Amino acid sequence: MDGNVASFASLEASGRETLAGICGVCPGGCGVDIHLRGGRIERLTPCKGHPFGIVCPRGARASEIVYSPDRILYPQKRIGARGGGKFTRISWDEAYDLWVRALHDVADRHGPEAACIYTGRGNFEFGLNEAFGPAGTIESSANSILFPFGSPNATGVGSLCYAAYGMIAPQTLFGEGMRNIKEDLDNADLILVWGANPATDSPPVKLRQVKRAAKRGARVIVIDHRRTETAKATRAQWVGIRPGTDGALALGLARVLIAEGLHDQEFVARWTLGFESFADYVEPFTPTAVEAITGVPAETIRALAHAIAAAKGCSVLSYTGLEYSNTGVQALRAVWTLQAIAGHLDSPGGKLFKMPTRTRTGRITTPPPAGARPPIGAARYPLHHEMRHEAHAAALPRAVLENEPYPVRLLIVSGASIITAWPDPALWRRTLAGLDFLVAINRFPTADMAYADLVLPATTLFEIESYMAHDGYLQHRRRVIAPRGEARNDYLIFAELARRLGYGHLWPQSEEALVRRMLEGTGIALEDLRAHPEGLPVPEPEMRYRKYATGDLRADGQPGFETPSGKLEIASQWLVSHGYDPLPVYTEPREGPIGSPGLAKRFPLVFNSGARTQFAFRSQHLNIPSLAEKHPLPLVQLHSQDAQARGIEDGDPVWVISARGRVPFRASVTSDIVAGAVEVNMGGGGPLGDPAWQRANVNELTDPDNSDPLSGFPVFKTLLCDVVPRDGTPVGIIDGIKFPRHPGRDFPPNPCPRESEGLIW
Repeated sequence: MDGNVASFASLEASGRETLAGICGVCPGGCGVDIHLRGGRIERLTPCKGHPFGIVCPRGARASEIVYSPDRILYPQKRIGARGGGKFTRISWDEAYDLWVRALHDVADRHGPEAACIYTGRGNFEFGLNEAFGPAGTIESSANSILFPFGSPNATGVGSLCYAAYGMIAPQTLFGEGMRNIKEDLDNADLILVWGANPATDSPPVKLRQVKRAAKRGARVIVIDHRRTETAKATRAQWVGIRPGTDGALALGLARVLIAEGLHDQEFVARWTLGFESFADYVEPFTPTAVEAITGVPAETIRALAHAIAAAKGCSVLSYTGLEYSNTGVQALRAVWTLQAIAGHLDSPGGKLFKMPTRTRTGRITTPPPAGARPPIGAARYPLHHEMRHEAHAAALPRAVLENEPYPVRLLIVSGASIITAWPDPALWRRTLAGLDFLVAINRFPTADMAYADLVLPATTLFEIESYMAHDGYLQHRRRVIAPRGEARNDYLIFAELARRLGYGHLWPQSEEALVRRMLEGTGIALEDLRAHPEGLPVPEPEMRYRKYATGDLRADGQPGFETPSGKLEIASQWLVSHGYDPLPVYTEPREGPIGSPGLAKRFPLVFNSGARTQFAFRSQHLNIPSLAEKHPLPLVQLHSQDAQARGIEDGDPVWVISARGRVPFRASVTSDIVAGAVEVNMGGGGPLGDPAWQRANVNELTDPDNSDPLSGFPVFKTLLCDVVPRDGTPVGIIDGIKFPRHPGRDFPPNPCPRESEGLIW
């Protein structure tokens, strides 16, 4: 392996040792001290002085996660029928032979574009992402490994997360992605936490910043359908809102500013495009009208608008709470337009463009294959394609099951769990079952693996060598324990695949070579980082404000923004070029109490899902005993008024039902959610954890045909549902609606059986 092997052996003999390093539970890059005993991880503590010196509840259980008996430790191939979940152990050489042969076979029969790779949150390790990005992107979580093979079909979790917030919406306004933008929380006197919950972030570093700001006197306001953990931790003012109506609230706040002359008139006149049309558009969004839409009192709207106008610096933290509606991109644009016209763009305490001259590590990007057919989903979601240069995963079922726009016959799923992530799990089970060949790469079993032909074991991030780059800080991710079993670094799995396909020269073939290449031009060598395992600060240029006036934001050095007009485009020319409304318009949720009044009579509650918890990571860690103890059962949170009306008490077994199906949960009755809305735990439906979690795939309730047309993101919020007691409910029929006689649609029993049935961890 490398020189670390000897050090592992010495640790076995020496007993206890503490190493400065990086947490390896998730890719967040938190600086920790790793306490070893007999060469095994015992516990983590925060690394003092590290800008991300945090240990979250998941990191605190690192030992349980790394040494879990559920870890996949050896390559395996399927035996028996696809979907049966039976596998036998094989060697890595045999696995690669099968994999490469399957790729060539599919390419010979259908063309190389019939091979596709889907990557998930488990592949967000920094070095891995930076090494496999598609060319022409500012960032990407897709993996370009198949581009030299001839397939344009790289896709993944970017088809349902982040791309709307991080790439599409900011590009329309600023001509820039969120990777190059930050909120100046340390200088803000007003912080709006709008559709985000920093307390459950990985890492939760922004919660620390918000708490510090609140302690020095900054006002914190949380706009959310829930009184979140962040709201409680910062003692923030909570503004409860009907899910999916955030855009209307932002437009109503902007109207107050404009009507009362409280906006930054100089900035608007000189640096914006479309303000006059925007001012006309928001005119009907009076506080009274917006109250009727959002449920936020008119007086609260006026007071909030005045607070934004009066603030010296207003930062806005937002994310998926706004992405997952029919107008997610436009809602984000409305919020940021409000922030900009109020005078809080690239000014102290507001939204800042990072200095373009800051130190950045390298990237290895690969162009899509020349002359290849467009990736699937590109025509339907052109904004996503132009920003990401990848396929859109929403198009996978039709490509596999209907050969539209062309066949996809082979799929690599790496660090992901598609069946628990996307609406209509039954559709995705049919999709995976319909493939000619499926490769699943992960650390733990997933629901997808029941349909895999190959299962390959990935290491945790404690078992690899890589690097981590934060703004102003670099750190070497050193291997602190030997890989368990025959697990391999995800990066090396793909570098070796490239070598066996004949183009391994495109990527460094060792971890050390990768790190050295990425550090080129930074002024910091790998030896420097090895000498400082706690990491090194990187000299950063002094922040300059209002860079749009000095030419720092444009490649040509001219004043303005990197947009077609050179201005902040409230009316986006890019959107117009694709036939979309240029203004940040509000559209009522397609499925909601106003948009679907007939359906709302049968399903009167507004459904939400996607809120993170502190004790799981999406669908991960439900099998870790000490974390499962903190959240043993899947919950639906509903207001006490709604619970009382249904005869439901806290802890009762209930069904959550929608027009798509029903799923069993436990009721969590609270006043920390707006009346008329529910929040349903996501992440269930996999093969691990309590049987209640295995049955609780929330996406049995969501709709694969309901999405944001600009991003293609599914609507995981703003749908309709009801919650009814489970006890005494006739099986198969609720409120006159017939459902399957089992929780979920044709869920396979224990799709990843244990060794006695053929699967070897």
